[in-house]
Amino acid sequence: MKFTQTSAAALSVLALAACAAVETEPAQTFEISDTDQAAVNAKKYEILGISPEMANEFELSDAALATAVRGPDNAPIGPLAYASPGEAVKAGDMAAFVAAMKLSIERNDDNVPFASAISSIDAAAAGEYDRAKELADIAAESADLTLLGGFLKAWYFGLEGDFDAAIDAELEVGPRLPGLTGDLSLAAMLEAAGREEEALAVYSAITPSEIEAPEHQFDPQSILFSHVRLVISRQALLLRRLGRVDEAVALYQRLAEAEPERATTYAAAIEQIETGRGLDNDPLDANTAFARTMADYSLALAYQRMIRSAFAGQQASGFDDTKAAFDQLALLIDPANEDLRLAVIADLYDETLFEAALHVAEVAPEETASLQLAKAQSHVRMEQAGEARAALGRALELADEDEELSTTSSAMLIYALLGEQESASELAETTPDLAQTDAEKARAHSTSATIYSQFGNFERALFHARAARELDDTHERRMALANAMADAGEVDEALQLIRAEALRRPNDPYMLNTLGYFLIENTEQYSEAFRVLARANALAPNDPYIADSYGWARYRLGDLEGAARYIEQARRLLEPNIHWEIEDHLGDIYWHLGREDEARAAWEKALTDYPREETRQKLVEKLENGLEGTPPEKQPLPDISLGDDQEVNRQDI
Repeated sequence: MKFTQTSAAALSVLALAACAAVETEPAQTFEISDTDQAAVNAKKYEILGISPEMANEFELSDAALATAVRGPDNAPIGPLAYASPGEAVKAGDMAAFVAAMKLSIERNDDNVPFASAISSIDAAAAGEYDRAKELADIAAESADLTLLGGFLKAWYFGLEGDFDAAIDAELEVGPRLPGLTGDLSLAAMLEAAGREEEALAVYSAITPSEIEAPEHQFDPQSILFSHVRLVISRQALLLRRLGRVDEAVALYQRLAEAEPERATTYAAAIEQIETGRGLDNDPLDANTAFARTMADYSLALAYQRMIRSAFAGQQASGFDDTKAAFDQLALLIDPANEDLRLAVIADLYDETLFEAALHVAEVAPEETASLQLAKAQSHVRMEQAGEARAALGRALELADEDEELSTTSSAMLIYALLGEQESASELAETTPDLAQTDAEKARAHSTSATIYSQFGNFERALFHARAARELDDTHERRMALANAMADAGEVDEALQLIRAEALRRPNDPYMLNTLGYFLIENTEQYSEAFRVLARANALAPNDPYIADSYGWARYRLGDLEGAARYIEQARRLLEPNIHWEIEDHLGDIYWHLGREDEARAAWEKALTDYPREETRQKLVEKLENGLEGTPPEKQPLPDISLGDDQEVNRQDI
């Protein structure tokens, strides 16, 4: 599978990025409206020995109540509408989640440390800082929650303005918090306290003297580098606010030196620092600082989960309810934090929780262009085209000058999901003219190329892909150009470009996948493709896109059973999302294996994931007529020798 190929997932990810995959089961419905459900809830109340009023009318902060999912009577549906508190998190219903925690405390005489920690956050959101500290102390009595309780209490001191006590409490627990959370928390607290020089000193202390960029996405250095970029971005913003623009620029220049291929992107960041365009220059207040730090904490926990899974030879999968809960709780402290809200929405969307994503956007305290775009995407996935168009129109109305480019770029991608070729193509032609920096122009041209590719206008797609590469000569742009060239019939030139890139990145699994899949789809060099993809699969055995490509290479060589095994693995790894290409491949394989009903089911599922127009027509034909002819002739699978050093030989490329 080639990663620049357009799918609903690709279009959606691009649209979300411009704001700042993947149809599965029908979207979850949160409204409780029938009498059977009411009877079930009544039985739950009876078993628990509580009244409905106790379950639904706990004293919650206004911020929590604002998140409530409501029934036909406009009353919160309450915690017992969900099978577990985690399901409330999946619904974006912090009112029900916090109420469930308070119910747990009520029924267990306060001896529920985790529930006390959660309830303390809601108390802080209501401005009840003494109660918040009391609950944090209860949580801290548990050995497992000592650090969390101490961390929360430190910030409660800060929220009530006692920064000396806050910093003292932070210094007690900060060094033991996961990842960089302690240092980032201390820096944010110092900045909110008006002690900017001390905050800068903390940022400087955690910025390495030598910055090393990762070789590729799977490089373990990636996590560390992402932390370095985060620290530098916050440090640079603080320096700019203090009027020290030259020092802020110097920080981004260090990143550019470490990652010269992304020099254009860093030049755009420097231009922003110098001009202030699109930047918030307001001082960091305590609520925003705390919410941001809670998000840092949840991200550190998520990284720990990923690392533990990697050491176990597995891939972290499934909804991360811990991260989601802390991020949504952070929004109770700072409901107007749009960046955090968009991140929460994106995480829910990525798990195909479209109704929850829509709900989190709808309960925001202020209507913005970015949130309207997020709503439009969810409406598309919920097959609510009219509502999606209305949200798109409202987004374009709300966008100010600094938001015009990102809003228009996202809008054209969502129009493509709606199948509205004329609207999407019209924006594809005009959007690059809205860009100011080379990086912005390159992104705009790349998005326009995606739109034209989606609708089969490969000549215009190639034009925009070339323009993007000329402005921003990076790996991503070169690979997008190669795929656009192949679509336009320039296969030999595209392969030459891909081989040259593979020589520069011999141990990048995605680069190997790009080469191998290109050979499968555009040449008859199946043996070479198989060897290259075997190498990619060995380096990244749990990646769904590589598993699909490796399986498809086996299909081309006539190994139908092996092909099905790997592509079914790809389907499982991608759940709860789907990808039209994986389903299309499985449909072909199942047909040739005599599993015709399963083949048609896979092709039908592929159609729900917004494939390119060219592919959509082929899928419709397959559903009507099946596949003609025989499967690929079975051939001996090529020998694979990866070598002791696990390096790809230049002769393999």
